Amino acid sequence: MSRFKLKDNPEEQVEITSEQIEEIVPDADFRFSLIILKTEEKFFVVGSKSEICGELGIDE
Repeated sequence: MSRFKLKDNPEEQVEITSEQIEEIVPDADFRFSLIILKTEEKFFVVGSKSEICGELGIDE
């Protein structure tokens, strides 16, 4: 399980495991990513797709 800062409120964090993730969509400037969970929840977090994948230990 890893913690990621939310884009709109960097003081708030969300805990996510690799098993929960359906898709990671990078933002246009690659500083942020949209994480879509299998439960259809969505979180806009700080970090590029490759940073998130590396943190969770998953392949891009």
